[in-house]
Amino acid sequence: MSESDSAEALVGRLLRPGQVPVSAAERQAAADRLDRAEFAGSISGEQADERRARLSTARTRNDLGVALSGLSGSEPTILPRLLSLVTLVWFGAVLIQLAVWLMIGFIGGQFSDLWWLWSVVVGGAVVGALWLVAEGQYRAWLSGDSR
Repeated sequence: MSESDSAEALVGRLLRPGQVPVSAAERQAAADRLDRAEFAGSISGEQADERRARLSTARTRNDLGVALSGLSGSEPTILPRLLSLVTLVWFGAVLIQLAVWLMIGFIGGQFSDLWWLWSVVVGGAVVGALWLVAEGQYRAWLSGDSR
């Protein structure tokens, strides 16, 4: 995987968290959650079998959400959307500031002040923290923890 591919994958994870490909561990955690729900009597055996069939064909986190919908525990809904919005605003602000900095540098002939890096660092920290919280919420939801 090249550097541009990994950067594209990172941007995709931040802007479209529901479209992240499902790993084998996530699929197994979802299957375990279905087993626990079936054992507890929350869903019937037929419903569990239908959901397992969906799990076997699930490609993205959204697909897993469809297979696990309606089970006890709150689904992560607002944080992934908030992560996408904050990331988009952050990228836009950094690109605009970089363009302004380049224009000032070309017109004034001085590229020494890197004031736009504050937005990169602070905004990146905010996006990173939001991603960690959203990822933790997703993993708790996937495992069925009621935190």
